[in-house]
Amino acid sequence: MTVLNPEEFVFETKRKQIRSAFFKLLPVQIFGVLIGAINHFIDSLIVGNFLDTETMAAVGFFAPLGTIIGLSHLIVVGVQILCGNYIGSGERKKLLSLFSSGVVFLGCAGLAFSTVCFFGRMQIAQFLGAEGNTAVLLADYISGYALGITGQILCGMMMCFLPFNNDIKLSYIAIAFTMFLNVSGDLFFVVVLEMGAFGLGSATALSYLLTTVLISRSYLNEDKAIHLQFKDFDFIKLISTARLGLPSLMFTLGITIKAYIMNIVLAENVGDAAVAVMNIQGDVCAILGAVPFGCAEAFVALGSIYYGEEDRFSFQTLVKTALMTCIILSGSSVLLLMFGSTIIPSMFFDPSEKAWEVASTMLLLFPSFLIFNGILNVLMKSYQVQGKISLVNALSFSENLIMACIAAVLTPMIGSNGVWLSFPLAELICIAILSISVFVQAGKITFDFADWLKLDADFGADTSNSMEFTVSSTEKDLNVTDKIIDVIEFCKERGVDERRSSLVGLCAEEMTNNTIIHGFKEGEEHTAVVRVTVKNELVLRIRDDCPEFSPKKRLEQFSVENFEKNVGIRLVSKLAKEMNYQNNAGINTIIIKI
Repeated sequence: MTVLNPEEFVFETKRKQIRSAFFKLLPVQIFGVLIGAINHFIDSLIVGNFLDTETMAAVGFFAPLGTIIGLSHLIVVGVQILCGNYIGSGERKKLLSLFSSGVVFLGCAGLAFSTVCFFGRMQIAQFLGAEGNTAVLLADYISGYALGITGQILCGMMMCFLPFNNDIKLSYIAIAFTMFLNVSGDLFFVVVLEMGAFGLGSATALSYLLTTVLISRSYLNEDKAIHLQFKDFDFIKLISTARLGLPSLMFTLGITIKAYIMNIVLAENVGDAAVAVMNIQGDVCAILGAVPFGCAEAFVALGSIYYGEEDRFSFQTLVKTALMTCIILSGSSVLLLMFGSTIIPSMFFDPSEKAWEVASTMLLLFPSFLIFNGILNVLMKSYQVQGKISLVNALSFSENLIMACIAAVLTPMIGSNGVWLSFPLAELICIAILSISVFVQAGKITFDFADWLKLDADFGADTSNSMEFTVSSTEKDLNVTDKIIDVIEFCKERGVDERRSSLVGLCAEEMTNNTIIHGFKEGEEHTAVVRVTVKNELVLRIRDDCPEFSPKKRLEQFSVENFEKNVGIRLVSKLAKEMNYQNNAGINTIIIKI
């Protein structure tokens, strides 16, 4: 058995905590992305089995409008990143204000867009390229779908923040609830009531609206870390979130244009059968694409916190974990699609139809895109979290335009295969562009991980300005006094005055002992990592994998008459300039500023 020195043990403990949090969060993020994809996939299955190819083509023409609804991510992603920074830096008031402002703004925007879509459905259908009866069917689908656009936008926003409230179980319940409502709604409206395309859209709308009602209860509880407050709105701050979320806008614009061009190119060069297959490709890509996208989103949720904490080691470790996981899972998805190239098409088309053959070839040519897209996505999210979005904006927009251009050139020559090949080819071109930017910034060809992440040299306190130690339930002696003495001396050696050095030592001792007493349960293995940073200010951070614990809630329950109860936490709250607690993905984090 290898014995680690104290420093190596700290790093290994942090890696375990980071991986544990990431893998606990990853399924939630993947399934959260899958809500929209599965809803659309279910619609396609219902159409393929109970309606006709013309309706399938109509639903395929809807794709650009669906991506326009995704413009809400301009705010959602920006709010998520900035809220993560606030959690990392311990700014609770700003956190609640920004979250509440985002929910109210997106709710109003959703109502406005829903109204436009409902009353302008025929004009929108024709603009999207549908003609004749296909346009009528698309307009019917839009009118039903429009009823739930507000719910879809708010559901997307609220699902992102459930892990911040440690409501991961509710995430799974919400996902299952949405799928059940959409399947049952499709069968009832389309098969039983024979409402056609309108019933198809209405079932999706109803599933989003009721799911939003279900998960909103998490944000009406003031004991939760993140909850709605109907005061102190800061809509001006949403401008900053829009800047951080701008890559999502660029991606949405790009994918909207791409979907429009590809539909037109396929309709003119191949026919409605290829447009119908393009709809299936979109469904398959959205479902299995949830793997790389989910890895990137799980990274954002945690990475924004580590970036706010200026924890360089944790940030880099998280990126490596996300990349490796993404490559393995995406590679598995690619093999799954290729092996299913003769099975999946039969779920939608008869083998005698031309669309079946086109779909089978599609599943062999486009899937490798998922691996390249995953790598690109995680790296670009790491830049986005840092606020370095110029390159991210450019690639987010051009990625889809490159696909559209390749498809427009190749399709007249090799048919629909030109569209399927455009996906992996475009990703490889974007990775090449990103590589060039890394080499230019570094001034050399480099494979140093920090260079590829474009981290600023002064990001995070270096080893001379930070000190960490661990406390484990497996230790025979849990006396932390010697470690606290080292903390006090560490602060003094870096110019911190005697009083504040003693205060941070006292706070570290009280909160660490509190974690040991209340968190280290007998028979269970738990570890706490204590970090003191002397940079722009004096910050104490304690991160542990114990059961959820909220000092805020304990403070509120203190009895004024009982002065002997919880003296340690009471004393820390008086001495600290600011104290913030967060449980995210099962990891407790307490940040105290002295």
